[in-house]
Amino acid sequence: MEDLYFKNHEARIIFGLVVLGGKPQMDLLGIDYSHYSDKKIAEIWYSNIKDILEVSKHEMKDAALQNLEKLYKGMKH
Repeated sequence: MEDLYFKNHEARIIFGLVVLGGKPQMDLLGIDYSHYSDKKIAEIWYSNIKDILEVSKHEMKDAALQNLEKLYKGMKH
């Protein structure tokens, strides 16, 4: 299904990391309780998002990476 609100998946992730917070952020980024209770799920999620952001040319890339790090630190066990 085509996303009607974002140009691409990368823009959606950056919006979720930079603009949103709390539950809306978690919902958009696909984060749930399992990310906090299972280290492996958190690592896979983090790696997938980081891989997308590292090659991004988006102007908000650095802010998104910083917020990704903060979120991931909160998931660590």
